[in-house]
Amino acid sequence: MFNQKKKKQHYVWRRYLKSWLVGGKLACMRDKKHVFSTKDLMNVGQQSYFYKVNSLTEQDVNYVRDLFLSNVGESTNAIFDRLFSLFLQVEHVEKLPSDGNHVGIENLKKHYANNLEEEIQSDIESQGEPCLTRLLVGDTSLFENEKSAAHFLNYICMQYLRTKKQHDALVSGAIGKNSEQIIKCANLIRIVFSSKLAANLYANRSDYKLVVAKNNSDIPFITCDQPVVNFLDTRLDSSEETKEFGLYYPISPNLAVFLVKNEIFGSVKEMSFDQLSVEEFNQITLNASYEQVYSSSEKQLRDLASKIKT
Repeated sequence: MFNQKKKKQHYVWRRYLKSWLVGGKLACMRDKKHVFSTKDLMNVGQQSYFYKVNSLTEQDVNYVRDLFLSNVGESTNAIFDRLFSLFLQVEHVEKLPSDGNHVGIENLKKHYANNLEEEIQSDIESQGEPCLTRLLVGDTSLFENEKSAAHFLNYICMQYLRTKKQHDALVSGAIGKNSEQIIKCANLIRIVFSSKLAANLYANRSDYKLVVAKNNSDIPFITCDQPVVNFLDTRLDSSEETKEFGLYYPISPNLAVFLVKNEIFGSVKEMSFDQLSVEEFNQITLNASYEQVYSSSEKQLRDLASKIKT
């Protein structure tokens, strides 16, 4: 866990991207113009030391608690106490006495801040893996089981909020007297925000459903470095709030999943997408992308890049 420093830290899960591999290669488009294929998933959807956390004080943690948890009960606050304690340990670990002879302590001192959130993200991915496996065969019944529904919601909310795009938006949008504290606490904020969103969705899950969209066209679904998109958010100004919420998550070139209110798409839980529908949602994915777009087809990305230029 903390034996070595983890440098390349992914905000797009490599296991997820494997569904787009053809001949062991993933087609990529960088900055909406540079198209290439790669066998090395270690170098896409990642940034060096992306999850490294800052040393936080009790004041920092209480700020995040007040920001997100002021309206929740004691039992919910208690659930977050362990998370807060892990972040508060950063300063404590750095100050641990060591004579250099205890390898375990030395590794902890060197790697705790760097690896902490990486380990949290790995745990969430472990929860999501069986859910993703079932969804890839079109099985949405996981949402009917309390445990698997909780795991899926925890997973998809984190895939929505942990990206570089979301991180940079949080940091660049931090203004006012608390801006420095927001930037300092960015790692903790995304975890608490994601967990609370997942908890709220879980509490109201009877109002929601999973819908699978099957691609019946010759054009693959694409994905990107913002793999989960609120497709009902049509704001032109991102600084405005939106009350519309529905998540779109392409999971392979042939399948996509929606998490939506029960009234969206009528009573259906499975849809067939023709070419027009696939192109529409591929455009949503393209618009949501930050630095990278992924596909099973390099030609598809070259065609998209040429359309962007014109």
